[in-house]
Amino acid sequence: MATLKNYYKDLLVWEKIPHIELVDAWPPKLITEIKSDIRQAVNSGSIIGLRCSLRPNSSNQSIGNQVEDKTLPVLSDKMLKFDLGKCSGAGYPDRVLTQKQTRLRIPLEVKATSDWNPNDSNRRVLTSSSEKIRKEFKSPIHHLLLTVLYHKKGNVVIVEHIRLDFLEPATSVSVRLEASVNHKILSYGTHTSFTI
Repeated sequence: MATLKNYYKDLLVWEKIPHIELVDAWPPKLITEIKSDIRQAVNSGSIIGLRCSLRPNSSNQSIGNQVEDKTLPVLSDKMLKFDLGKCSGAGYPDRVLTQKQTRLRIPLEVKATSDWNPNDSNRRVLTSSSEKIRKEFKSPIHHLLLTVLYHKKGNVVIVEHIRLDFLEPATSVSVRLEASVNHKILSYGTHTSFTI
């Protein structure tokens, strides 16, 4: 299985970009500081049990986005040593965690799920391009995945836990090379098309 470090190395070759380090090992002290700050924010009493009313007929992806939009501002307001903000532009990461004292910027991807199953092999897409990482972050680059775990009661979601995954260069990743099309490509392509 590929590692995050090898994925970025191969991705840069594919993108024809000279090699630069895009993932660095986490210093144990930084992990401890993040865990401590997020733990105290969660323990403030505002996160666990947080209720999020859902829009009618929400898809799973929409539910995740609504949970994220409700949870992250509350979490951010309670954090003391880090700022949690949006990372502008399309693609990975959606968020940035900034250490207040050093101004270190950490790519932060947020996901939400109602069922944490350690045997679940469904993909959770992180990244498919290095452009945003290269543009927004400078070495050392530490990658953090925050998962909001919740349970759903009717049209209300209730936050149960926050999980942090400190992704390392040696973290195993599933890599899938994808090709995609869109209506424009299909409309103006050189291939044969036929509409009945």
